[in-house]
Amino acid sequence: MAAARNRRPSPILGAAVAAIGEASAVLVPRDSRFLHSFEAPIGDIVPDPDQARKRFGEEEIAELAATMAEQGQLQPILLRRDPSGRARWMIVAGERRWRAALVNGWPSILAIEHDGDPEVVSLIENLQRVDLNPVEEARGLRRLIGVKGWSQTEAARTLGKSKGAVSGMLRILTLPGDLLEAVLTSELAIPKNVLIELARIEEPAIRTRAVALARAGALTVRVLRAALVGKENDGGERPAAVGPGQPHSERRDLIPRLERLTARLRAVRLTGRTPDDRERQCLLVLKGEIELRLAEQAASGGSRGRRRM
Repeated sequence: MAAARNRRPSPILGAAVAAIGEASAVLVPRDSRFLHSFEAPIGDIVPDPDQARKRFGEEEIAELAATMAEQGQLQPILLRRDPSGRARWMIVAGERRWRAALVNGWPSILAIEHDGDPEVVSLIENLQRVDLNPVEEARGLRRLIGVKGWSQTEAARTLGKSKGAVSGMLRILTLPGDLLEAVLTSELAIPKNVLIELARIEEPAIRTRAVALARAGALTVRVLRAALVGKENDGGERPAAVGPGQPHSERRDLIPRLERLTARLRAVRLTGRTPDDRERQCLLVLKGEIELRLAEQAASGGSRGRRRM
């Protein structure tokens, strides 16, 4: 018995036990909380016709296909059982990767079956993409709220956004349809934050001017906010702007008045005196008018340049 107790374990048996333990650590446990990937045949997959993203540029897909061909597929796509029965699987998220795999001629693609709410997952993934068109994003959000019967508060909580962000996105859809279509087709490259600020303008005259600037590509958040702050602090009717159609004498008199105003403002600034509330309101109104006037001038110059070409 003493000999048995002193016998050293077999090194071969020890190595085998270690190998089994190492292998068991990477096997999928039966009670795993995670869904695991599998290879899905490309021919068994169809895109979701109701997903938010509607446009896929050929150059964009070609670049992704080249990256996947070189680096492999680094992230699985999400699939669900096709409810229409047209195919075995329908894409929940990852249509760009699926299209790139088609370009590469791959027979299959790495996927994970998703059994949650496909519309919520699809929209969340699209919202996390920096290149999603803001009009597509807004329309997808509106559709999801309609289908689910959510309030804006419920949508914000589910999507992990503030209620203000959800409200701002939906406001985009109140802009003129032809402007939205131009953004959707990339004819106009207007950032999402500019569209949201533009959609918040309720004053018809200001919105019309701002939309014209947006069409000319001369609208920025700075211009919009300056105009809005000036309007809110105006407290009365704005004087008509001096434009090309006004008498030449009025336009000629404007320059000396602006020069005198500039000199007075500079003199006050040099004294170091802090403006009182009324002076500050006047300055804000003036700032808004200056921002809009310069933007309109830039837009007009750009339009003349395009016509000459």
